[in-house]
Amino acid sequence: MEPVEYHQFWRAPGIAPWRPVVAVLLVAVAFLAASLIATVAALMIEVATGAVDPDELLGMLENAQVTPGLVLANSVAIGLLLPFSLLMGHFVRQRPGFLHSVVGRFRWRWFWTCAAVALVILGLNVGIELAVTGTADLDLQIRPYTWWLLVGLMLVTPFQAAAEEYMLRGVLLRTVSSWFRRPVVALAVGTLLNSAVFMLLHGASDPWLNLFYFTLGALLTWLTWRTGGLEAAAAFHIVNNMIGFSLVPFQGVSSIFDRSVGTGGPIVLGQLVAAVLVVAVIGVLARRGDVQRQGPGREG
Repeated sequence: MEPVEYHQFWRAPGIAPWRPVVAVLLVAVAFLAASLIATVAALMIEVATGAVDPDELLGMLENAQVTPGLVLANSVAIGLLLPFSLLMGHFVRQRPGFLHSVVGRFRWRWFWTCAAVALVILGLNVGIELAVTGTADLDLQIRPYTWWLLVGLMLVTPFQAAAEEYMLRGVLLRTVSSWFRRPVVALAVGTLLNSAVFMLLHGASDPWLNLFYFTLGALLTWLTWRTGGLEAAAAFHIVNNMIGFSLVPFQGVSSIFDRSVGTGGPIVLGQLVAAVLVVAVIGVLARRGDVQRQGPGREG
């Protein structure tokens, strides 16, 4: 095989065109199954422990209210799909290590470098936002579920965030890109489609939030292409989600997933600026460090 860019690794000799398509469908089915099982299990546990009144359960679900258990279950369900996404490498008949990167392995040193960049910039951005807007609207306080939910989310969130990258910027991007011969066309169509799916999966009806999710999906796709692997995008996503989820256990969670019209606003532009800055810095570091963006080849 001649060296190719990350997104077209599944357009290769020996990989039947139908295999990547089936891989996406299998991931979609696994996602629905994991979400259903985790949701039912969380509700059963909370009802059994008295955390949720069974007489109020139906009303909560009708009003799209969630419980602390459901918040954690959502992350657990997505996180479980990380190893499943890697198995899709076997299904398409390519070594799963090549889903990590074009060198066939996970580049840990590069990952930690990207995570450090994301932590500094995104952490600073959140600090500035809280300094400007204050924390009164967040209603932060110690709650009955605070400590177990905090520990649970901090343990599970890295897998949840990474799984989203492996599903979208990995399996889905490569599947779409396998349909096109020209790399630039494959990347353009793959970026549009996986960014749209990323946006839709967050279930927002607020235009500002949809703008944020779609743009973030496009930035993470560019990062994957530019660095030849998922390490940088995963690092960004993990840091971003861990910062966001670190406050959730101290808040009321019933409407934490409410993304209806009016829940977003121009403040997302500041978050997008921070995201663009992270991506730009990582891009510069990738160029200076000669991070390999095509493969298979040397382990750069």
